[in-house]
Amino acid sequence: DVKSLCRAFHEATVTQSKPTCIIAKTFKGRGINGIEDQDNWHGKALGDKAAGAIEKLKSKMSNPGPHGLMPINPEFKAPIIDVTNIKLSEPPTYKMGQLVATRLAYGDAITKLGKNNSRVISLDGDVKNSTFAITFKKSFPDRFIECFIAEQNLVGVAIGCETRRRTVPFVSTFSAFLSRAYDQIRMAAISQSNVNFCGSHAGVSIGEDGPSQMALEDLAMFRTIPGCQVCWPPIHRHARRTLRHWGRTRCSWEWCGTWPGPPMPSGKDRPHRWRRRRESHRS
Repeated sequence: DVKSLCRAFHEATVTQSKPTCIIAKTFKGRGINGIEDQDNWHGKALGDKAAGAIEKLKSKMSNPGPHGLMPINPEFKAPIIDVTNIKLSEPPTYKMGQLVATRLAYGDAITKLGKNNSRVISLDGDVKNSTFAITFKKSFPDRFIECFIAEQNLVGVAIGCETRRRTVPFVSTFSAFLSRAYDQIRMAAISQSNVNFCGSHAGVSIGEDGPSQMALEDLAMFRTIPGCQVCWPPIHRHARRTLRHWGRTRCSWEWCGTWPGPPMPSGKDRPHRWRRRRESHRS
């Protein structure tokens, strides 16, 4: 029903301030005898049925052309933005010997990154009080997205927000729960999306909550993602600098944070050096 479809497209065009969804009931191979709505035709060439099918479709065209209709070129009205100014707005205020969990440093660090660049956003899977993404939410509620207990959707929303390099998203949830969204993470890497993942409560350190919360496969999972770099900062200082490095780097990242807080080390805050290892990804 082409008229109904055109009417729906027109309504979507003139509707303002809210999205429009078109629900269409379709039949695979519509109008082709012996193929319409039949099984076992997905992804297959028509073979000796092709010539008859093409003539059948041509006979249904009321105006085969030339009709002079051309699609309108898209208008690029999006403002020019800068996602390169990713740095911490201020130094940490932790005291010497203070127990500081790396997940606490995560919340503090992304908040400080957000102060310097309005394109830094945070997404969480309804555990923001544990991942400390809630720190970012309190400072920038309009740049925080709560995706609740739906990790596949969580990753999908982050990929959408990063499209065309419009934002620098930081995704946080328990490391164990990211395994639910493996396919979405894999597709993000294939699409060269720059999404940063923070998996907290990694390993067996979260003993009190039981094995269902322990991430024992997250490292292996993310090591298979093309172009993904995996970090496990042992202390808050490394966590803070890791996040700053993430925001400046064009690739996917996965960050593992343990539950307890190690003490802040004594001595001078020495520069953090990155050690890289070349690896090949085989198809």
